[in-house]
Amino acid sequence: MTAVSQSSRATTAVGEPLLEIKNLTVAFGEGPGSVRAVEDVSLTVNAGEICALVGESGCGKSTLAYSLLGIVPPPGQVIAGEVTFRGESTTGLSTAEFNKLRGAELAMVFQGAMNAFNPVLTIGKQVEHILQAHPESFADPQEGRQYFEHLLELVQLQPERIWKSYESQLSGGMKQRVAIAVSLLLKPSVVILDEPTTALDVLNQRLVIDILKDLHRTLGVTIIFVTHDLAVVAELATRVAVMYAGRLVESGTTEEIFGNGRRHPYVEALIGAIPSVLNAGLRVKPIGGSVPNLAKLPPGCRFAPRCPLAEPVCSAQEPDLISDDHDHLVACHVANRALEVSGA
Repeated sequence: MTAVSQSSRATTAVGEPLLEIKNLTVAFGEGPGSVRAVEDVSLTVNAGEICALVGESGCGKSTLAYSLLGIVPPPGQVIAGEVTFRGESTTGLSTAEFNKLRGAELAMVFQGAMNAFNPVLTIGKQVEHILQAHPESFADPQEGRQYFEHLLELVQLQPERIWKSYESQLSGGMKQRVAIAVSLLLKPSVVILDEPTTALDVLNQRLVIDILKDLHRTLGVTIIFVTHDLAVVAELATRVAVMYAGRLVESGTTEEIFGNGRRHPYVEALIGAIPSVLNAGLRVKPIGGSVPNLAKLPPGCRFAPRCPLAEPVCSAQEPDLISDDHDHLVACHVANRALEVSGA
């Protein structure tokens, strides 16, 4: 397997496929006792999109994100399918080959961003180490520092203060914003954020959302963010991919998912479970039952035991992920049959 060529640094036109996931399966362990945290997932992320990976805890969304960077923790491994970036496969790249992509093309802000920094080094010293490891990114270290200071200004932080600070001198919200700035240092095409607002208070959540919008508009970076917070998704994402028990069940534009275009019963239940100040006094509708154990999955559709629309076929056969004419993907026997009947 060869590394993605240097020509991949060329700009991809907005709206063109940038990152493609094709029938990807990620398993932990081997043999009959292995657990497939991600199974047969296909998804395309276009240049310039803000794509949200959504689902309940344990659905496989973080594992899917890690697989894009080749950092699924052992004993996890990709056992089927592939990921392509700018049309070239990244599946099977060596560590050295992947290191040429990480940071420079594909960057990530991990869920533990609060603990992402070395506590005995200043932020500036840690940035210097990154610049030393990637001398090809800038003409000289001073240019790299100036660009990082520009990024700090974009995330509404004071460069001189942050450069000299240790992580213990920063609040949680500041650390999160510094982590975002660091992820952008080498000018990647795609930034993946794992639960970027979960550990923050409401005011900092609001600030981070606004900053991500500004960064997307100013830098043109493609953003993939993993979250269970549907309120953040509705405001920030341009496209939404919903996972359930390791599989992709629906993918569409934000307008389709949060408007009247969603078709999967699980997605409908997720939206129905969101508290609303507009419906004060009405009870939130929880989703009955519980997420299945990935080691003991039910036959057929994994959501069938909790689904109010389930039919006999749902418990006997896994539904295919079917796309309509508008690239709206749905994996549901009932919803896709209704689509065929309507002729859409």
